[in-house]
Amino acid sequence: MVPSLERAFDRFFGPRANPWRHLGALAFFLFWIVAATGVYVYAFFDPSVAGAHRSLERLAREQWWLGGVMRSLHRYASDAFVAVALLHLAREALAGHFRGFRWFSWTTGVILLWFIYGSGVVGYWLVWDRVGQFSATATAEWFDAFGLGSAPMVRNFLSRPDVTDRLFSLFVFLHIGVPLALLAVMWVHIERIAHTDTVPSRALGWGTLAMLVAASLLRPVASDAPAAFGSLPQTLRLDWFYLFAHPLMYATSAEVLWLIAGGATLALLALPLLARRRAAAAQVRLARCTGCARCAHDCPYLAISMVPRSDGRAFLKQAVVRPEQCAACGICAGSCPTAVPGAKGEVAPGIDLPGLALEAIRAQAAQFAAQGREIVFACRHAPSGRQGSDGALIELECAGQLPPSFADYAIRRGAPSVVIAGCALNGCEYRLGNRWTDARIAGTREPHLNPSVARERLRTLWAGGKMRAPRAARVAVQVAAFAVFGALVAWLSFEPPYRTLPAGEALVRVIVVHAGERLQPCRKRSPAELAALAPNMRAPEACPRGRAPVEVDVQLGGRVLVREVLAPTGVAADGTAQLYRRLAVPAGRHALQVRIRDSLRPGARAWERTETVEIAAGQVLTIDFRAGDGGIFLL
Repeated sequence: MVPSLERAFDRFFGPRANPWRHLGALAFFLFWIVAATGVYVYAFFDPSVAGAHRSLERLAREQWWLGGVMRSLHRYASDAFVAVALLHLAREALAGHFRGFRWFSWTTGVILLWFIYGSGVVGYWLVWDRVGQFSATATAEWFDAFGLGSAPMVRNFLSRPDVTDRLFSLFVFLHIGVPLALLAVMWVHIERIAHTDTVPSRALGWGTLAMLVAASLLRPVASDAPAAFGSLPQTLRLDWFYLFAHPLMYATSAEVLWLIAGGATLALLALPLLARRRAAAAQVRLARCTGCARCAHDCPYLAISMVPRSDGRAFLKQAVVRPEQCAACGICAGSCPTAVPGAKGEVAPGIDLPGLALEAIRAQAAQFAAQGREIVFACRHAPSGRQGSDGALIELECAGQLPPSFADYAIRRGAPSVVIAGCALNGCEYRLGNRWTDARIAGTREPHLNPSVARERLRTLWAGGKMRAPRAARVAVQVAAFAVFGALVAWLSFEPPYRTLPAGEALVRVIVVHAGERLQPCRKRSPAELAALAPNMRAPEACPRGRAPVEVDVQLGGRVLVREVLAPTGVAADGTAQLYRRLAVPAGRHALQVRIRDSLRPGARAWERTETVEIAAGQVLTIDFRAGDGGIFLL
């Protein structure tokens, strides 16, 4: 399916501007748009609880022609970034590009997704509108599923006093630090790739930028209403590219969402383990290696290094192959200057594939040439082996495996013509095979074709190379494709609205963080005991570890919302007992009863609160227990 789609786009975009063939380069391009616009927006941003929302709205209102466009570009480029990254992952998975030597790029690419989502989600918190507040609270609830820490994270977002400028400083740090870490992982992601494709062609880059600017002008990004405590809007316009996980969590549970996210990540990381056995790596024949470094320069995956000579010959360097990075593509053999058939015909290059040696290819070429047949040297990964030719087929691992001297050799031995067939331009299975082949034949890259070879007797056939549509059709399809993608980005950035609560319902949150009574009372230490201890260990009392569980009972209108016994945390069961529950309840007037006991034993200390509450639709009632501040609070 993917090759067919790529070939269809080749007709209208051409290989160099085909977005499907350059998703990685597009992702880098979009990242830099996000970074540049983010720097501009941050210059006008007030990183405080009171000023965050106001400063962004002022920027969009007073500088709609630049600040507003920059802010919209920042949002839409971020959405396009995650969309392109997911498409890139899907394309590579469908192409099987997680096997063998590609495991490193695949693994780092999967890890990149977590950094992309972390960068984007925190950005919504900085706006501190109702969407940002909803996202921050939902994310805290998700992490609270582990029950780690001295108190649930969500307590930082329950009331206005809990959200401080210091917390916003943490948001700013995360929104700058995580993208910097993302950039570092992006660099690691391409660390094993030579001649990386990180910059799209001018046509693709300008088209993408024009699409984002058009979306920014036609549908400018605006904040939701400022964050409000004590209420939850019935609907929110979420960015579905980044915030889809929150509705999924509320439709299932925090534990299920962790299961989905963790399971999907582990499944993707495990794909390289399911790969077939790798082909044997290229091998160096030291006796034939001249240390010219052409193989190292042409290797698409940086699998060859040049090291000091070890055999005492006059050459300074020799090639060394790293098997774990070798693709076994044979491009190195095609670049070797000693890969030239000798006077007796044999060929012994300085580097070669043990599974498909050049000598075997030469022998086939000699046989077919002697029969006077046209010879087709074809990449085995090309969509169609013969590429429309009736000649004798000789299969290569990659078109770049063929030294140019072999075309000269076949013609001199009697072949009327030679065809080199392979993958589409910019669509080579090993990235650079047809690119290097074209350059060698054109004489711009060593080893080049013998100038005496009649060019009409040698041709290259790349998949889809003669399928260009008329210019008018190309322009129309390109404009339509950018328009559709831009419209989809702008629509999913806000639509469809998410319904936070069913009609006529409100939200009740119950949070308890409390250390139950000690199982054994503390004992005052004697002067002798204190003197025997190190100065920093001289606590006046010795308290045996271990605390009793805490009992919590919450009823609303006769309905039991919470009735649980909370075990203390910690290895020694001497930490706080913690509980957080989020419950949808019918709006209206209800009798509320809250009872919390320090222990299950009769006569244990207890806190109780009973009153009638009026809860409107969309209201958020928070029941927060803070023993040190007086007991049970309704927020």
